[in-house]
Amino acid sequence: MKEFEEPMKRILIVNNNMHIGGVQKALVNLLYEIHNDYEITLLLFYAGGELLSKIPEDVKVMAANAPFRCWGMTRHDASALRDKAARGFWAAAVRVLGREVFFSLPYPFQKGLEEEEYDAAISYLHSGPLHMFYGGCNEFVLRCVNAKNKITFLHCDFEKIHAASPYNARIYQQFDRIAACSLGCRDSFLRAMPHLADKTMVVKNCQSFQEVRRMAQREPVIMAPDKLNIVTVARFGKEKGVLRAIQAISDLGEKADRLHYYLIGNGAEYAAAEKKILELGLTGTVSLLGELENPYGYMQAADVLLIPSVSEAAPMVIGEAACLGAPVLTTETSSAHEMVEQPGLGWVCQNTVEGIRNGIESLLSRPDVLKERREHIRTLVFDNACARKQFSELIEQDANS
Repeated sequence: MKEFEEPMKRILIVNNNMHIGGVQKALVNLLYEIHNDYEITLLLFYAGGELLSKIPEDVKVMAANAPFRCWGMTRHDASALRDKAARGFWAAAVRVLGREVFFSLPYPFQKGLEEEEYDAAISYLHSGPLHMFYGGCNEFVLRCVNAKNKITFLHCDFEKIHAASPYNARIYQQFDRIAACSLGCRDSFLRAMPHLADKTMVVKNCQSFQEVRRMAQREPVIMAPDKLNIVTVARFGKEKGVLRAIQAISDLGEKADRLHYYLIGNGAEYAAAEKKILELGLTGTVSLLGELENPYGYMQAADVLLIPSVSEAAPMVIGEAACLGAPVLTTETSSAHEMVEQPGLGWVCQNTVEGIRNGIESLLSRPDVLKERREHIRTLVFDNACARKQFSELIEQDANS
C-alpha cells in the first residue's frame, strides 16, 4: 500500500493587482517557486496587469468584489466613467477620513470567503500612511478571510514611507507573522514598531534567474567598448532619484565624455528627465529608452548598474543584474549594504547627488576595480534556495504555533 500522503496546505495570497512593479514581480517569482508545494489561491483587488499572464496555471485567481476593486485599479485602469467615479470617491474618502474609518465601510460587499478555511492567508502588500489611497490587503486578510494563520509581507522602508501610526500598529499586531523581504526592511519596521520583534522575520524575494538570462540572450545589446556604460532600470518616480542621477552625470564635466548612461523606464518624471537632459546638453551622453519589456540585454552589456534611489526596500534589479554579471553601484538605502556590499556585488555611495557623482568618478578612474568585481560575481551561485527555505519556515512555523 502507498504510504498516506498529507494533503497540500491551502494558501490564500492577497495583492492589489498584477501591474509591473517590484512587489508584483516578487509575487510571480514566489508563485513559480512554491506552486508545486501548496494549493494556492491568488485574490487580486483588480484582476488585471501585465504580469497576470505570468501566473502559473495551477494557481487559482480570484477577483475581489467592489469597492475593493477600486483599491487595485490605477488611474489608467479606471477608464469607464463608473470606475472613475467610484475610484475618485473612495480615494477622497481615505484622504479625508483615513483608512481606519474607510475600512469599516466596504466589508458587507465582500461575501463568500468566510465559507473557505485556509491553512494560511497572506497579505502580500504592506500598509501605507493613514490617509494614502494605498494598500488595504492587510485589512482584507484580517477581516474577510477565514484562515488558521495570517501573515503579512513588508516590501518597503517603513520609516521612509512614513507608515508608522497607532492604527497601523494595531493592524500589524493582529497578524501571526510579519515577513520582511530583507534584514534592512525588518530593521526599519522594528524601529517604528519594536514591540513586534518576536513576530517579524526575514523572507527574501525569489528571483527568476534562468528567465532573466534567457531574455538577455534573446535580445543582446552591444555597447561602445571605449566608454563606461551605465544602466539604470527604474520607474521614473521621485523616490527613484533619476533626475539627480542625470545631474550627477552633468557634474562630472568633461569626464562625462568617457561614459554613456542608459535610462530604462517610465513614470511621472519622464518628461522632466527629457527636459533636464536637453538643458544640461547631455543628449549624446544620456539615452532615454523608455519602458522595455526586456531590459536584460542592456543590463548584461553594461559595465555597471546604477541605482540612484532616495529610498528603496530590496530592489529585484540587484539580483537580476548580478546574475548577468553586472556590478552594482547604489546609493545608501535600507538594504544596500546587505544586498550589494556584503556579498561583493558592487559598491554603496552616499545618498546624494555628490555621492552618486563621486561613485561614478571612482569607477571612471579605476577600471581595474570594475574588472575585479565582475570576475568575483562570476564565481557566485544564484538560486532561490535560501528564499524557499525561509518561506517554508514561515508557513510551518505558523502552522505549529
